[in-house]
Amino acid sequence: MSVIIIAVAAESGVPIFSRKRGSNDNVQFSTIASLHGINMFSKCHNISMVDTKVDNGTIIWKEYCKSITLIGIVTGGLDCDIELLLSYIYDLMIFCIGKKELESLKNIDQIKRDLRQCYPIMDYFLESLDPNCIPQTTIILDLIQSMLCPQAQQLQQVLDSYAEKVTGRWACLSIHGNLVATSSDFCELDPREARLLLLLASAQNGAPLRDTLVYLPQMSPNVAFRAVTCKLLADVYVLVVCGATPALSEIDEIVLQCWEGYTQIIKEAKLVYPRNVPASITFEPVLLGILFINIAKRRCVFSRHLHATNQKSRTMSANHRIDILRTFFITTAKDLATEFNIKSLDEKDTNNSLPCMSETYWCSEYHKCHAQRSGDFMCCALYAPSVHTHTMRLLTSKILQDLITSKEIYW
Repeated sequence: MSVIIIAVAAESGVPIFSRKRGSNDNVQFSTIASLHGINMFSKCHNISMVDTKVDNGTIIWKEYCKSITLIGIVTGGLDCDIELLLSYIYDLMIFCIGKKELESLKNIDQIKRDLRQCYPIMDYFLESLDPNCIPQTTIILDLIQSMLCPQAQQLQQVLDSYAEKVTGRWACLSIHGNLVATSSDFCELDPREARLLLLLASAQNGAPLRDTLVYLPQMSPNVAFRAVTCKLLADVYVLVVCGATPALSEIDEIVLQCWEGYTQIIKEAKLVYPRNVPASITFEPVLLGILFINIAKRRCVFSRHLHATNQKSRTMSANHRIDILRTFFITTAKDLATEFNIKSLDEKDTNNSLPCMSETYWCSEYHKCHAQRSGDFMCCALYAPSVHTHTMRLLTSKILQDLITSKEIYW
C-alpha cells in the first residue's frame, strides 16, 4: 500500500512539498507538473477535476483558498479516506503557519521552510492509512484516540488549576499519545483542533519543555496562540494553550508546583495502557479486541490486551487485531454514525428523516466482528470465529452497557 501527498501552488504549479508512505518511488518533477497540468486544463474549460482511477488506486485533486492544490495518490489501500486526509493536511498547514500565509503565497521558499515543522504530524496522518503500520497516535483519522482510566477526573482538576496559573484556556494530558484528561474548556475546540494539539504533544521528541506558535484552523486561523508542551514522565505530556506570558522559565516552576504531588497518580494511570480501559471491567475470553467510540466527542478507545498475559495462545497479533477493527469501522460500522459522513447540508437533512441502523456485523473464517450503537456511544467488537452470531449480539450489548455505566470511566 502506498500514499503520496503533493502540494503545489494553484496558479504557478510550483511544488511546495511531497510526502509519501509505502513502497512507491518518489514522484518526479515531471509527474507533478503533469498532474497539476491536468487540473489546470480542466479549470480552463470550467470543469472541476475531482479524482480519477488508476491501477489499484485513486488520484484526487483538492484546491484550498484558491492558492493551494493538494494532490493525493493512494494505491492498494482504503482510498475512501483520501479526501478526509487532504482536508486534515490543509488544516495542519493552517495550524503551523496560518491561513493568511497560505492565501497569499508571497514567498514560496519561506513557506516551504516553515511547513517542514508539519512533517512529523503529516507522517502520522499518512501512517493512519497504512494497514502494515499501526501508529500509536493515529489509528482512525477523524477520531481522537483516548485512554479511559479511573484517575481522569482527578487529573482534570489538576489540569484546570495548571491552566489557570499559566493564564491558559485549553489544556490536555496524554499518555503514549492517547488523550487521558482535558481542562473544562477543552470541549470548546473543534475536534480537529483538539486532534492537532494532541499530535503536537506526541511529536515532542523528548524535549522536556517547549513552546510553539500555532493557529487554530476553525477558531483562530489568522492569529497565533502559544502552545506549551511539558514532559511530566516518560511518554506523559501536558499541553496548554496560553498567551505570550508567563515566560517559559516561570511555566517550568508552575509545572513543579502543580504536578509534583501527582506523580503517583499519573503512574497509576499509565498502568491502564495498553488495555486502555479500567481493570475492573472484565471481558469474555472469546473477545479479542474492542473499539469504543464516543460519537458526540469524536473520541475512540482501542483495546486489544483485554485478558491476562497468561491467557492461552493468541490467534493473531495485537496490531492485526487493531487493523481488523479499524477496517471494520471504516468500511462498515461507520454507517451506524451518520454524523461522521462528509456530505452537504441538504443530504444530511434528508438522511436525518430516515431510520438509522443500530448494529452491523462481519463474519469470516478467521474472526467475526460486531458493532452496536446506543445513543452517543458505539462499540465495535472482535470475536473468535467460533462465536455464534446471536451470542455476539448479547456480548456486545453487555460490553457497551458496562462501558457506558461504569463509574470508573470519565471522558
